[in-house]
Amino acid sequence: MRQITKDISVTIDGNPVSFSLSKLDAFSGVTLLRLLMRLENQNDHPTMLDLIASLSEDELRSVMTSVLNHVSVLLPAGPHPVMTGSEWGYPELEHDTPSCMKLLLEGIAWSLSGFFGGSGRTSPPAPPDTAP
Repeated sequence: MRQITKDISVTIDGNPVSFSLSKLDAFSGVTLLRLLMRLENQNDHPTMLDLIASLSEDELRSVMTSVLNHVSVLLPAGPHPVMTGSEWGYPELEHDTPSCMKLLLEGIAWSLSGFFGGSGRTSPPAPPDTAP
């Protein structure tokens, strides 16, 4: 069976917080892939940070919203969505750029992992640890 979720831990204010990532749906995944391919045509060895830096403000907002809509924080009462549509479901992250970047980069890498097998690269470059 295909694994479409993965749990990660992000350090927030010195404390580990658990999150669950779900792979993006096919349409969102193809949109990310198109952006990555556009960047790869401009740069021999693009990183995820290169991808993020190359996006327009509208593209970045769309990608972040799409990825964060597939992330849940794992609370004692159960999973809770980080974003619901364009609204913050977990407002603790609204002003936490490093944690959102970590979740964004992990979500992109997870959603596109395995796509590049057989033609060289097996997955997009791993995101850096952006935890404070």
